Amino acid sequence: MNKAMKKNTFGACVLCAVLFLGFAVLPATFAADDAAPASDSATAEPPDPRMVARGKRLYVFCRACHATEEVQGSKIGPNLAGIMDRPVAILEDTLYSDALKAQDFVWDEEKLDIWLLRPATLVPGTSMAFAGLPREENRAAIIAYLKTL
Repeated sequence: MNKAMKKNTFGACVLCAVLFLGFAVLPATFAADDAAPASDSATAEPPDPRMVARGKRLYVFCRACHATEEVQGSKIGPNLAGIMDRPVAILEDTLYSDALKAQDFVWDEEKLDIWLLRPATLVPGTSMAFAGLPREENRAAIIAYLKTL
Protein backbone atom coordinates (compact mmCIF):
# COMPACT_ATOMS: atom_id res chain seq x y z
CA MET A 1 0.00 0.00 0.00
CA ASN A 2 1.49 3.37 -0.94
CA LYS A 3 1.98 6.23 1.52
CA ALA A 4 -0.95 8.32 0.22
CA MET A 5 -3.32 5.35 0.43
CA LYS A 6 -2.22 4.62 4.01
CA LYS A 7 -2.75 8.27 4.94
CA ASN A 8 -6.25 8.32 3.36
CA THR A 9 -7.19 5.03 5.02
CA PHE A 10 -5.96 6.25 8.40
CA GLY A 11 -7.87 9.53 8.03
CA ALA A 12 -11.05 7.70 7.04
CA CYS A 13 -10.68 5.33 9.99
CA VAL A 14 -10.27 8.24 12.39
CA LEU A 15 -13.33 9.96 10.91
CA CYS A 16 -15.41 6.80 11.24
CA ALA A 17 -14.24 6.28 14.82
CA VAL A 18 -15.19 9.83 15.79
CA LEU A 19 -18.59 9.55 14.12
CA PHE A 20 -19.37 6.20 15.64
CA LEU A 21 -18.34 7.25 19.11
CA GLY A 22 -21.28 9.61 18.86
CA PHE A 23 -23.58 6.59 19.14
CA ALA A 24 -22.60 6.20 22.78
CA VAL A 25 -23.74 9.72 23.60
CA LEU A 26 -26.67 10.26 21.26
CA PRO A 27 -29.12 12.88 22.46
CA ALA A 28 -32.47 11.91 23.91
CA THR A 29 -34.15 12.47 20.54
CA PHE A 30 -34.41 8.70 20.24
CA ALA A 31 -35.98 8.25 23.68
CA ALA A 32 -39.51 8.43 22.28
CA ASP A 33 -38.73 5.40 20.11
CA ASP A 34 -37.58 3.25 23.05
CA ALA A 35 -41.06 1.75 23.35
CA ALA A 36 -40.79 0.29 19.84
CA PRO A 37 -40.36 -3.49 20.06
CA ALA A 38 -37.23 -5.10 18.66
CA SER A 39 -37.73 -7.13 15.51
CA ASP A 40 -38.01 -10.87 15.97
CA SER A 41 -35.65 -12.76 13.67
CA ALA A 42 -37.74 -15.94 14.02
CA THR A 43 -40.66 -14.41 12.11
CA ALA A 44 -41.00 -13.41 8.48
CA GLU A 45 -42.95 -10.27 9.37
CA PRO A 46 -41.58 -6.98 8.11
CA PRO A 47 -39.76 -4.87 10.68
CA ASP A 48 -41.73 -2.41 12.80
CA PRO A 49 -41.90 0.90 10.87
CA ARG A 50 -40.89 2.81 14.02
CA MET A 51 -37.76 0.68 14.30
CA VAL A 52 -36.96 1.23 10.62
CA ALA A 53 -37.38 5.01 11.02
CA ARG A 54 -35.18 5.01 14.11
CA GLY A 55 -32.56 2.89 12.32
CA LYS A 56 -32.57 5.27 9.36
CA ARG A 57 -31.90 8.19 11.72
CA LEU A 58 -29.09 6.28 13.43
CA TYR A 59 -27.63 5.26 10.07
CA VAL A 60 -26.71 8.90 9.40
CA PHE A 61 -23.46 8.18 11.27
CA CYS A 62 -22.71 5.23 8.96
CA ARG A 63 -23.05 7.31 5.79
CA ALA A 64 -19.54 8.71 6.15
CA CYS A 65 -18.16 5.33 5.11
CA HIS A 66 -21.08 3.29 3.72
CA ALA A 67 -23.49 4.00 0.87
CA THR A 68 -26.95 2.47 0.55
CA GLU A 69 -27.47 3.29 -3.10
CA GLU A 70 -25.33 3.34 -6.20
CA VAL A 71 -22.67 5.98 -5.96
CA GLN A 72 -19.95 7.01 -8.38
CA GLY A 73 -16.63 5.85 -7.02
CA SER A 74 -16.48 3.98 -3.76
CA LYS A 75 -16.57 4.94 -0.13
CA ILE A 76 -14.12 3.55 2.39
CA GLY A 77 -16.55 0.79 3.39
CA PRO A 78 -18.79 -1.50 1.37
CA ASN A 79 -22.21 -0.52 0.09
CA LEU A 80 -24.75 -1.88 2.57
CA ALA A 81 -27.73 -2.09 0.20
CA GLY A 82 -28.72 -5.74 0.08
CA ILE A 83 -26.43 -6.76 2.92
CA MET A 84 -28.97 -9.14 4.46
CA ASP A 85 -28.25 -12.70 3.30
CA ARG A 86 -25.18 -11.55 1.35
CA PRO A 87 -21.93 -13.50 1.72
CA VAL A 88 -19.24 -11.54 3.54
CA ALA A 89 -16.62 -9.53 1.61
CA ILE A 90 -17.85 -10.22 -1.93
CA LEU A 91 -18.44 -6.78 -3.45
CA GLU A 92 -16.09 -5.88 -6.26
CA ASP A 93 -14.16 -2.61 -6.11
CA THR A 94 -14.37 -2.63 -2.31
CA LEU A 95 -11.41 -2.68 0.06
CA TYR A 96 -11.78 -5.41 2.67
CA SER A 97 -9.28 -6.31 5.36
CA ASP A 98 -7.51 -9.63 5.00
CA ALA A 99 -9.28 -10.72 8.20
CA LEU A 100 -12.70 -10.05 6.67
CA LYS A 101 -11.78 -11.64 3.32
CA ALA A 102 -10.79 -14.81 5.21
CA GLN A 103 -14.31 -15.19 6.66
CA ASP A 104 -16.95 -17.54 5.31
CA PHE A 105 -20.39 -16.51 6.51
CA VAL A 106 -23.54 -14.79 5.30
CA TRP A 107 -24.74 -11.56 6.86
CA ASP A 108 -27.90 -12.14 8.88
CA GLU A 109 -29.46 -10.46 11.91
CA GLU A 110 -27.31 -12.41 14.37
CA LYS A 111 -24.02 -11.64 12.57
CA LEU A 112 -24.96 -7.97 12.12
CA ASP A 113 -25.87 -7.68 15.80
CA ILE A 114 -22.48 -9.07 16.85
CA TRP A 115 -20.73 -6.84 14.28
CA LEU A 116 -22.56 -3.71 15.43
CA LEU A 117 -21.85 -4.52 19.08
CA ARG A 118 -18.11 -4.85 18.43
CA PRO A 119 -16.76 -5.72 14.97
CA ALA A 120 -13.53 -7.25 16.31
CA THR A 121 -15.56 -9.80 18.29
CA LEU A 122 -16.93 -11.25 15.05
CA VAL A 123 -13.80 -10.71 12.94
CA PRO A 124 -10.59 -10.29 14.94
CA GLY A 125 -8.16 -8.18 12.93
CA THR A 126 -10.83 -6.26 11.04
CA SER A 127 -9.84 -2.80 9.83
CA MET A 128 -13.27 -1.36 10.63
CA ALA A 129 -12.65 1.63 12.87
CA PHE A 130 -15.89 1.40 14.81
CA ALA A 131 -16.15 1.23 18.58
CA GLY A 132 -19.54 -0.50 18.46
CA LEU A 133 -23.05 0.17 19.71
CA PRO A 134 -23.62 -0.94 23.29
CA ARG A 135 -27.40 -0.39 23.26
CA GLU A 136 -29.26 -3.41 21.92
CA GLU A 137 -32.24 -1.30 20.80
CA ASN A 138 -29.97 0.87 18.63
CA ARG A 139 -28.45 -2.21 16.99
CA ALA A 140 -31.93 -3.67 16.41
CA ALA A 141 -33.08 -0.39 14.84
CA ILE A 142 -30.15 -0.24 12.41
CA ILE A 143 -30.66 -3.88 11.49
CA ALA A 144 -34.37 -3.21 10.89
CA TYR A 145 -33.38 -0.38 8.54
CA LEU A 146 -30.75 -2.49 6.74
CA LYS A 147 -33.39 -5.16 6.13
CA THR A 148 -35.34 -2.63 4.03
CA LEU A 149 -32.46 -1.86 1.68
